[in-house]
Amino acid sequence: MKYTVVDVHVFEKISPYFRSKWGRRFARFLMHILALDRVNWVYGRSCQNTGSAFAEGLLNDLGVDYRLGNAERLHHLPEGAFITVSNHPYGGLDGIMLIHLMAGIRPDYKVMVNEILTLIEAMDENFISVKPRVGNITHPATTGVNGIRETLTRLRDGHPVGFFPAGAVSKFNLKTFRIRDREWQEGILKLIQLAKVPVVPIRFFDGNSLFFYFLGLISWRIRSIRMPYEVFNKRGQRPRIGIGNIIQTDEIAQFSDRKALGDFLRKAIYEMPKPTSYIPKTALKFPLKKASD
Repeated sequence: MKYTVVDVHVFEKISPYFRSKWGRRFARFLMHILALDRVNWVYGRSCQNTGSAFAEGLLNDLGVDYRLGNAERLHHLPEGAFITVSNHPYGGLDGIMLIHLMAGIRPDYKVMVNEILTLIEAMDENFISVKPRVGNITHPATTGVNGIRETLTRLRDGHPVGFFPAGAVSKFNLKTFRIRDREWQEGILKLIQLAKVPVVPIRFFDGNSLFFYFLGLISWRIRSIRMPYEVFNKRGQRPRIGIGNIIQTDEIAQFSDRKALGDFLRKAIYEMPKPTSYIPKTALKFPLKKASD
């Protein structure tokens, strides 16, 4: 069992410099100033678990007790396959909270993530790996084919799958002065059309620090360096999550145009009314019972 997420060997693969004595020392120094050593610490405390139990351990160590609005809608989830779509304001913590919640209800739930997050081996059973477009970098059309194939197979076999359709953390929009996802990826919208299963909108109402989003105005690379700190500065916060109305397959089928479907689903997220009341994470009892139970 691996007890770390990132170690010196990761740096050695990046550059031959880190294979020298001084290079390895510098790598350890970088891990400290980038808070990667703290990431390893919380990971090591919970990595003996998997799925929702692993996410529970992380959230407890991070001091994060999210709150859930419209939780009663989760009692009406389909028995078989369905898709969740979510905004991506955190870039990491939102994935942990989503897996804690949804894998607690359906242990067979998986989220499509980029390859970097697959370093978190304890969550392998809940990850489907792809390479999304990052910044101005695009990948070949064949990149992520295996992940797409796995996604469709899982849905056709009756398992739920989660998407962050932006494929990257949300950013600050200077025109609207709001924190919003970038344009949702056409490939994800195509998958939703092909799957022909119900869709559950899940919105994260909060996010990272304003400084984090400010860094994104300078460079997405600089913002990425800040990401580990943003995992650890949420202690004592109570992020709000809202569950939207389940969108049935006949509603999805009305949209032959992917852009129109994307606009419809984004509206379901960003125009979701804020719930009038919330249930704290600590009050959730898994597995949730169906409404008919």
